[in-house]
Amino acid sequence: MPCQLSLPGLSAPATPASASHMSASLLHYPDVSSDVLCQNAKTLGHAAELFVDSVFARLGVPAADFAEHSPFDRMIWIGPTCLRVQVKGRHRMTDGAYHFDIKRGYQRGPNGTRADDRGDFDLLALVALPHDIVKFTAGWSKSHAIRGHEISGLRNRPGASLQQALDDLGLSGTTRAPCAI
Repeated sequence: MPCQLSLPGLSAPATPASASHMSASLLHYPDVSSDVLCQNAKTLGHAAELFVDSVFARLGVPAADFAEHSPFDRMIWIGPTCLRVQVKGRHRMTDGAYHFDIKRGYQRGPNGTRADDRGDFDLLALVALPHDIVKFTAGWSKSHAIRGHEISGLRNRPGASLQQALDDLGLSGTTRAPCAI
């Protein structure tokens, strides 16, 4: 069997991942422990951002990502208008809903978390990753939720909540001045 050469500096692991290691990983997501979710928080956050990118692409909305420590995760363009989007992901329902606290930082990090400021972003993209759904909102609150009864509608019409959020910002049929990056 032919062997493909590795790129300089990149080599295959000495031993393949064992089945016991894989059972403790994200292979069984979302049916994993809270510890596994915590250990993989960055990876899962990135997955939520990539899912939102996929939705934007399917809706024909140009998007760009931003550095990790920016107060927003994406910039989108609606005609000549650009909007800052903050992505939040959740993995488990509580009391029949996915609950989102709108905070910055990492709970176990050296600086902990702090509430986001209203001017940090224009839209929120709330992602329930186990259901592959996103709910966009322009509403400002310290917490938001995706209720169980909303899931099928968000899955069937992924652009509906974005359109509502744009309407809430007064962008239905009107444009704002383009923003400078």
